[in-house]
Amino acid sequence: MSSQVPTFNQQAYEYVKANILNSHVRPGQYITDSEVARALNISRTPVREAFQRLENEGLLTYEPRRGWRVYVLRLEDINEIFELKIHIEALLCRKAAGNPDPTLRMALSETYDEMRLAAHNQDADAWIEADTRLHTILYRMAGNERAAAFVKNLNEQWHRLRIGFSVRKERMQRSVVEHELLVNAVLAGDGQAAEKLISEHLENVRIELVELLVRMVLPFAEHGV
Repeated sequence: MSSQVPTFNQQAYEYVKANILNSHVRPGQYITDSEVARALNISRTPVREAFQRLENEGLLTYEPRRGWRVYVLRLEDINEIFELKIHIEALLCRKAAGNPDPTLRMALSETYDEMRLAAHNQDADAWIEADTRLHTILYRMAGNERAAAFVKNLNEQWHRLRIGFSVRKERMQRSVVEHELLVNAVLAGDGQAAEKLISEHLENVRIELVELLVRMVLPFAEHGV
């Protein structure tokens, strides 16, 4: 059975999205449908459709008479993203604690062990991979695909900052402790504690991220990052 060939729209969407998330195009940079169409050897119509999808996801903005621009994050955006993350992920972790599936519970425990090892080794790539996988398992345990998809989109909106911020040695060490408490609460079936712990973890991340931006980044990028 042959694999499904992606549409031109999907090709353009994945190409531009990857370039944004990997910082191959910078915050505030303008991109055109013609340059993407040339790169992919397709027409401009599916590229425009892909741009609109990315605008709906908060990754591109359209400015009349100027064109499409890679989104720029301001402090207000960070605070809004984390306000939503806290409420939604609290719900997901509370529900995850009620899931008795032994396979998922084992996967959660093993993935936390991988996260702890990555932090000990200061392996940034392994840390990001384990952290992403751990939260994906929690969302699967919660059984709410729409909420999980919404969190995924929120994470993509601050992805550029997340990569550099999350793997700082001090943040990784604190995160190991915070995730250990969270995983233990979920495995113990304590939904109330899991809800509280993920909320505290995300609030800690928000506070530290905002402080870092204010002290070290935004003075050199007054319009955002």
